Amino acid sequence: MSPMISLYAVATLLMVSVSLEVEAKTMCVRGVGKLMCKSDPMKAANLEIDMKDYDGLPLDSDDHMGTTWTSLNGSFEVSGCGHDVGPWNMPDPYIRIKHFCPPSDNPSSTVQRKIKIFMGRTFLPKIVQIGTIYLDDVRTRQKA
Repeated sequence: MSPMISLYAVATLLMVSVSLEVEAKTMCVRGVGKLMCKSDPMKAANLEIDMKDYDGLPLDSDDHMGTTWTSLNGSFEVSGCGHDVGPWNMPDPYIRIKHFCPPSDNPSSTVQRKIKIFMGRTFLPKIVQIGTIYLDDVRTRQKA
């Protein structure tokens, strides 16, 4: 391969990456909700809530958007911004919660559980009302 061809290839790759970056979208989101643990209400207090941007491409990890902690009664508000490349792509926010609230079918469990709840694509100035999430049984969810 001649030096001129390799220089042309590098210049082309640089132009493509710059044009993709110009087409990047940054969107911000704020979500409010409440966590509850019916078997032990204190297990919903002081939990860390991570908001992430789902990136489903291989070798692409989910981007961190924001972090917060629940209050003593389990309520929370989390906000942050996600950045995705390409005119067709926009952030897909979700919250990740790690907790020790036992499942309703095994109340003696002490294993840490992790859940993901997708928030939908509702960006500021609108606020996503996540509602009440019952950690005992995540499938049971009420809108606030």
